Amino acid sequence: MLNLATVIIPCFNVGKYITECLESVKEQDWVHKTLVVDNNSQDDTIAQVKAWQQKHPNFPLALLHEKNQGAPAARNAALSFVETKWVQFLDADDLLLPNKISDQINLYPNADVICGGAYFRFLDGTEDTTAPEENIPIALIKGNAGITSSNLFSALSLQTIQGWDETLKSSQEYDLMFRLWKAGASFSIDSTPRALIRQRVHGQISTSNRQENLKRYLKLREQMLQEFKERGVLNNQEVKICLQQIFDSLRILAKSDLSYAIKLHSRIYPK
Repeated sequence: MLNLATVIIPCFNVGKYITECLESVKEQDWVHKTLVVDNNSQDDTIAQVKAWQQKHPNFPLALLHEKNQGAPAARNAALSFVETKWVQFLDADDLLLPNKISDQINLYPNADVICGGAYFRFLDGTEDTTAPEENIPIALIKGNAGITSSNLFSALSLQTIQGWDETLKSSQEYDLMFRLWKAGASFSIDSTPRALIRQRVHGQISTSNRQENLKRYLKLREQMLQEFKERGVLNNQEVKICLQQIFDSLRILAKSDLSYAIKLHSRIYPK
């Protein structure tokens, strides 16, 4: 099991995407099992998964169900079934490029978290690439330490922190990685794009939801910065970079909630 991975795919109304997603997993090396976790889908997601299973009866896939809403709950539900050293979380509208998992394990067999690069495909068909920042604390502050489908995790490190925080409505993956960092997990950087992140049409996010998401983002960055400063892992120039990143987000929040932005500013930038 040392060089094998379990793929965990949370699903909510992804009937249009799940077949192609599973095809990308089928092309991977070193996958022990794929766990598809339906999260109360109302479309034909389950039917699509079962149809794919029938076409590939020898592929090790299990369909699970999680009634608690949200991808973190679905991912946690599958973690208890993991028997491998490695875990690949994969959003159902994303794709793994060939050999993604085995290439990353070969590169960093002793890592706890492998932060990977990715291709992004936007609704208009254009594409861009992204690579994680080498300095992990700065990467976490900037939100540039990879994305769920591009990264790879050791199962032991996830068990150590008891998986995902199911109470969070946003910023879940960077909360996860920050808690892993605090627990002493080792991070490695794989700049090569090995996943395709496809932009998907979602329902319109209300102004209040955007505001709450930004507050959670900033609250987490405040915690990160305090932890990094207390541990002395950033030099003065790196602290300035982090403060500027946070300040840019505070300016955006101030347009919709000035009083909260001022309060947060006074905590992060004391006189």
